[in-house]
Amino acid sequence: MLSFDGDEENLIESVISILDAGREKFIFQKMNLKSNLQHKGIMLDLERREVMRNNDKIALTYTEFEILQLLAQNPGRVFSKEQIYDMVWQEPYSGDYNIVMSHISHIREKIEDDPSHPVYIQTVWGVGYKFNEKMCE
Repeated sequence: MLSFDGDEENLIESVISILDAGREKFIFQKMNLKSNLQHKGIMLDLERREVMRNNDKIALTYTEFEILQLLAQNPGRVFSKEQIYDMVWQEPYSGDYNIVMSHISHIREKIEDDPSHPVYIQTVWGVGYKFNEKMCE
């Protein structure tokens, strides 16, 4: 809940921030949901919540799957850590960058041949993460 302490500028910024977060969530809820996402060497079965890499099933946690699904459904789009947190945890970003970075690291360990040189989930320095659009078939 917003409180008004007399500082109109802070109040306006808070309202705009909340509206922007709601708009982002609405836009992504309207995404075209396919039952499977195919990318070079990796397949996400959205109905079964399974990931296959070169015909091997990859075990992901609920949150890891949600992050990978978000990125894979939007190849090439860069998401900030804040956006990933807001959309996956479905609550306002709390400022803890480490939780998002930790989950991205775990996903990379599971799906990448060389997690230190990722080809699927790429870091856009100073901005966030994206799913490599060149990996789309």
